[in-house]
Amino acid sequence: MKFSILLALTVAVVLPLHAANKNAGGQAKANSQELFKLKDKDGDGFLSKDEFTAGAKDAVKAAIDFDKRDTNGDGKLSLEEFSYNFDKDAEHARAEQRVWVEQRARADQKANAEKKAKADKKAALQKANAEQEAKAKQKANAQQKAKAQQRAKADKAGN
Repeated sequence: MKFSILLALTVAVVLPLHAANKNAGGQAKANSQELFKLKDKDGDGFLSKDEFTAGAKDAVKAAIDFDKRDTNGDGKLSLEEFSYNFDKDAEHARAEQRVWVEQRARADQKANAEKKAKADKKAALQKANAEQEAKAKQKANAQQKAKAQQRAKADKAGN
């Protein structure tokens, strides 16, 4: 039952990722182009460092990201430089998500295996206790039977 639930959850997470991977090429390209156009305030077809970092939550990180993306070192980003890294970042995020899903699935499998082992150990202990109780009852019954036979002999001998 738990395995079925785990499998269903894994499929529910992985299938959309798989579908996103099939569409990621064109969709990420379109998204990167739209974002590029929004950031290109002067419309020159390039992003300056100021245009790239405008509105960033962390200007220092944005400036570092700009420098990484500026592969030819000309101080501005072309659509290709921007899009390549945009697509790369999107693929990296999907890869991280796949890794997380796999790690979660392994952790769940491990937890389920530990629960099963614990349940099996408990069942084995209960079985052993039941066997000991059965043997103790057999021994007690045998002793009662022996005492009853001794009393019957004693009664016969006394009569």
